[in-house]
Amino acid sequence: NTVNNVERRLGAAVPGVLCVWATALFAAWTYYQVVSLAGQLLLPTCLWITVAAALITDTWRVNNAAGEEPLYPYKGAVTTQFWFMAK
Repeated sequence: NTVNNVERRLGAAVPGVLCVWATALFAAWTYYQVVSLAGQLLLPTCLWITVAAALITDTWRVNNAAGEEPLYPYKGAVTTQFWFMAK
């Protein structure tokens, strides 16, 4: 969240959310094979993560018209400072 919202490295969030999406789908499918109700109960979560993945990917696409933002984490010029580490 800090990488995406504070440091504005939008590309690094895309592979992360896609990994979470794939994991949720795999969990739903695996649970469905054991107890179908358990897999069905995970479907709203999968749907929500699908919407979140689409929004994050589109945010990166819209803000990356010049093609300068990669899809991997990198060290940017912004220094993150947390409230509990303030001097």
